[in-house]
Amino acid sequence: MERRIPDGPIFSKRNSFRNPLIMAHRGGNIFAPQNSLPAFEACCRLGVWAVETDIRFTSDGVAVCHHDADISRMTDGEGAIASMTFSELRKYRIDVGIGADTLPADLLRIPTYDSYLDLCMTWGIVPFIEVKEDEGIDVIIDGLRKRSMERYAVISSAKMTHLRESRRLSPDVFIHHIFSSRERFDELYELGYAGLSFKIASPGDCPPELPGEVHEAGLRICLRAADTSADLRKMIELGLDYQPSNCVFGM
Repeated sequence: MERRIPDGPIFSKRNSFRNPLIMAHRGGNIFAPQNSLPAFEACCRLGVWAVETDIRFTSDGVAVCHHDADISRMTDGEGAIASMTFSELRKYRIDVGIGADTLPADLLRIPTYDSYLDLCMTWGIVPFIEVKEDEGIDVIIDGLRKRSMERYAVISSAKMTHLRESRRLSPDVFIHHIFSSRERFDELYELGYAGLSFKIASPGDCPPELPGEVHEAGLRICLRAADTSADLRKMIELGLDYQPSNCVFGM
């Protein structure tokens, strides 16, 4: 039986040179520090297809946007987010990245998941949400549901357990498996409305037949972040469905 590539409102337009489906990885980093509200808003204003972020939870259960489990690499504090209350976390500011020394301190606090979703909803941008922890997926889905955004969002993870739980909680959200493999094709197809990425750093290293294999499996595909216009063009030529980038948000 022929498998149909998953459709949905976030894929109402095909990835193309005229309409590139670019995802701002970690909110981008050419206007402001990664995973900061100024970075999110700048990319929303540019009209990217999606803004990606990573979700962590404070000790009192507040969902926040930060890649690392620990804040020492990106802020003027140190320690694990999971060991801090939200109030304690708010004492620190992001101090790494463009604008970290000029933007107002209030804009350089680690953002809440709610503030990120509100920006995406206001600007009509797809939230591309990477799940980092085993707990709290219900909170992530609930945030989307409260805003009627389940059909307009992506839940991504390197762990299939996270994607299975996401699908159990929501039949509508698009799920994306990070650093996937051909061995995952059948399970992802059975979960439904799914895509995947391969750990291929450059589109020049992508076997030209791979996107077709993924599409025949009834799935959508992207690769790792493309940070040159040439790489973005190559990804479109390969037939990828969307493409992440840290710093290139137009063709």
